[in-house]
Amino acid sequence: MVRVVGLLLLLVGCDQVLGFERDAPPPVCGPFGVPTLVPLHPELEDAHDFSVDSSGTRGLIFAKFMRPSGRLTGVHAIKLVNDMWRGDPTRDLGVISALDGAHITDDTTAVGWINRESAGGPALSEYQFSTTAVPQQWGGPTTGYIDPQRIDTSIAGNVIVLPAGTTLKLRFAVTVKQSMTADPNTLRIFQLQPTRTDWELTAQADPLKSSRDKVNPNGAVLTADHGKLVYAAKVGSRAVSRLFASERIRDEFAPGPELMIEGVEGDADLTEPWINADCTAVYFLRDGKTWMATAVDVTGSAP
Repeated sequence: MVRVVGLLLLLVGCDQVLGFERDAPPPVCGPFGVPTLVPLHPELEDAHDFSVDSSGTRGLIFAKFMRPSGRLTGVHAIKLVNDMWRGDPTRDLGVISALDGAHITDDTTAVGWINRESAGGPALSEYQFSTTAVPQQWGGPTTGYIDPQRIDTSIAGNVIVLPAGTTLKLRFAVTVKQSMTADPNTLRIFQLQPTRTDWELTAQADPLKSSRDKVNPNGAVLTADHGKLVYAAKVGSRAVSRLFASERIRDEFAPGPELMIEGVEGDADLTEPWINADCTAVYFLRDGKTWMATAVDVTGSAP
């Protein structure tokens, strides 16, 4: 795609014109083509915090959704029906409706959060969908509190499991601890060892705290192989949030380059990142709507 090539050349050229000693860093994910709106049915009102599982057909979202008992605002299960996301009544039962937010992690698990202002909060935990319960419904929490500092308010990204297909699995969860003061939010990555019952805070995201420019994250997700971190943040003095990606090097994620998304203005505010397993598709919130962009190579074809 000529426009994508031009975008890459323009970014490199800007570095040279401004007198930087290095070229623009290569993208960790992407570059991405022109984004399209994620098709949400009108029954899902004021929807945000969209997430989709590895099947590409099931997800979770926070929205107003009409149920037989009335219009319920909270986390709802959704499914893709005729190329449109709609409420999934079969899976829209249980504790998740009372959460302040939740993201699906695979077909049967979600990670959800309760804010400081909520009754019984704050908390950040995993929830399991039971197919044996009557009716089928979400239950939990199942693996204890991900973030033991329950005095803080945190939101979750996703949970990944390594290695796939084995009995002893190492689990990682990426979260954002929300600051109650003027200090920036903190991006944190927890792990759950196969033989442990408590989540442990790792130092993998610590380099973001020591960045030359202040990084104030508001959302983050990991690729399925634990190799890349995609996060939304306000960096330095910028008034808007943008999307960035970092590769894991020596078991750490340092500040990464901004995602290049064709047709997205530089002053657009981008939040609530979500990705597919290998970061070839990215979802984000802009102007109160959820968008999706697909990675392209420099010739314009899908990878």
